[in-house]
Amino acid sequence: MDTAVKELATWDDQVVDESFIRRAVEQAESNALRVALYQATKDAEVLELRMVDLVLRRGAMVKQVIADEDVPKLHDLAVEFLLENADLFEETVPSAAETKSLMELLLGHEITDSQYRSQHALVGFKDFPYFSAEWSAGKADQLPEDFKVIVIGAGFSGVAMGTQLNLLGIPFEVYEKRPDVGGTWASNRYPDVRVDTMSTTYQLGFVKKYQWKEHFAPATQVRQYIEDTARDYGVYNHINFEHEVTSLTWNEARSLWEVIIQHGGETTHTTANIVVAGTGLFANPKKLDIPGIDDYRGDVLHTAQWPEDYSLAGKKVAVIGNGSTGVQLLKKVASEASEVAVFVRTPQWITPREYYGEKVGTELQWLVQKMPYYANWDRYAWSAQQGALGALNRPDPEWKAKGGHFSEANDKLRAALTEYIKEETGQDEALYSKLIPNYPPWARRMIVDNQWYKTLTEDHVTLVAEGIDHLESDALVTKDGRRIEADVIISASGFSVTKYMHPIEVRGKDGRTLAEQWDADPKGPRAYMSMAVPNFPNLFIFYGPNSQGGAIFPANMELWSTYVAGLTTQMIESGKMQMEVNEQVFEDHYEELDGRTSRMIWMDPDSSDKNYYVSNGRVQVMAAWGPEEHWDHMTEPQLHGAYDLK
Repeated sequence: MDTAVKELATWDDQVVDESFIRRAVEQAESNALRVALYQATKDAEVLELRMVDLVLRRGAMVKQVIADEDVPKLHDLAVEFLLENADLFEETVPSAAETKSLMELLLGHEITDSQYRSQHALVGFKDFPYFSAEWSAGKADQLPEDFKVIVIGAGFSGVAMGTQLNLLGIPFEVYEKRPDVGGTWASNRYPDVRVDTMSTTYQLGFVKKYQWKEHFAPATQVRQYIEDTARDYGVYNHINFEHEVTSLTWNEARSLWEVIIQHGGETTHTTANIVVAGTGLFANPKKLDIPGIDDYRGDVLHTAQWPEDYSLAGKKVAVIGNGSTGVQLLKKVASEASEVAVFVRTPQWITPREYYGEKVGTELQWLVQKMPYYANWDRYAWSAQQGALGALNRPDPEWKAKGGHFSEANDKLRAALTEYIKEETGQDEALYSKLIPNYPPWARRMIVDNQWYKTLTEDHVTLVAEGIDHLESDALVTKDGRRIEADVIISASGFSVTKYMHPIEVRGKDGRTLAEQWDADPKGPRAYMSMAVPNFPNLFIFYGPNSQGGAIFPANMELWSTYVAGLTTQMIESGKMQMEVNEQVFEDHYEELDGRTSRMIWMDPDSSDKNYYVSNGRVQVMAAWGPEEHWDHMTEPQLHGAYDLK
């Protein structure tokens, strides 16, 4: 064995030898390994490996991949490199030109300068790739006395914002109503709850080589990740646990938010110059609204309110909902319950994912740590795959005129997913005919399959496609009179996604609450750049109206925190204490946003009544901006002209 490998000795009690390393590279994302290897070696042989363009595989979109016949060559080259260089290679930060060239190598095509700007941070060579807010003088020497930011919530948003404030030297406190970090990942504890994107993309970009244990991390791992990050980047000690913010009132004379907090049965008062609400989109579970709900004597469990150590063993269970949550939990529920009835009102497009439910092997964990640049390109490879799917949201009128459903790419995905449904249900027409949607893929949030279709074929599991008429003491009664007994009803019916910041009472400068202002708006809740609302100075809402999209989820958190931090430093350096979005700028923003979203898939006639993105006759949840525009908006925040200052 090579000397360099001998020095490694073991990894997780396994001997690191050539056989171990070969297993490691065989588990790697091949395209990411190819680019990392070329970056480290500049070996022309790596460039000769043949590539296959974006394809559909088992109903799922797959990024550019290495041709099967060339994969062994890649593995040989990688093993040879690692035998000589593991633990000895010193990584360097490449120039912008080299980074762009390597990104193009991975994607298989050229990218524009604006695409490079919005994507290079996903590769993450620098310590804080998204965190671009800085003091113009390089330090916080202009910070007013007693200036403070309050952040509500210790999930991804709170940690991202806290890290940014720490970097800038701005005093802050985080108030979290729960006893632990995690946000939605702390409140959701239903069976098999996990992320539905690759773990390597579901992390803040400045965290390097985090050791994920599963390719799609379960909630326990996500919570641990958030806690680790909060501790490592100096945020954890600023978190006040079991402190629930119940009221915010703007004091115009003092340019401060007066904050009321409940803790341990006591009420405390404090103030903040700026409030950042990281309360999230999925904070308010929808109550099951079915006639007879008060007559039902069994247990009703919402997935976001799952009891600790609750057992379904031997019970008759009804599952209402087939969104992400309902699909995730069914396999686990069916493994315990004696009978399961799955109520499906609207079929969903449910897709397979490579590696879903699989652990990250010991060898791959070693590779992430020891192969230079691999972690960077692995994250970018999976993120780029997600970004490539954006074209599926845009209709093609010419394609429709020729008889197509939506667009050529979307229709290809539709056909592939239809075949996937048939295969997974064993070609049972009586079953699959009830499961194929009549609207295009991506009109609703795409669901990741957790063997949901296969579970429906089990003898003790029944699909119920008829609507529920009412509940009785021990049963659900369908609209066609069928009576289905159940000891437990699991409500996977989602959240009230327009109740941003609820139940906090937020009272603005004219005395109206945020809820009252939004209720009076015929267009529903609206916020400039998804964060700022007229009449509510110095308040920013993360995951607010029209915020979803534009970038992968954690990347958005970083971008939003960059935006708020950039505005804050500009305001302070201007000698002002208030910033409120200009009313005309706000209305112009929404005229452009609504004009764009009205032409996107979510407002398609076959789709608009089938997703939670739409309310008040408009797209309420999704953003209108592409990744490049979103990046520019967030990293170059326009305070002057967009905000009125005092």
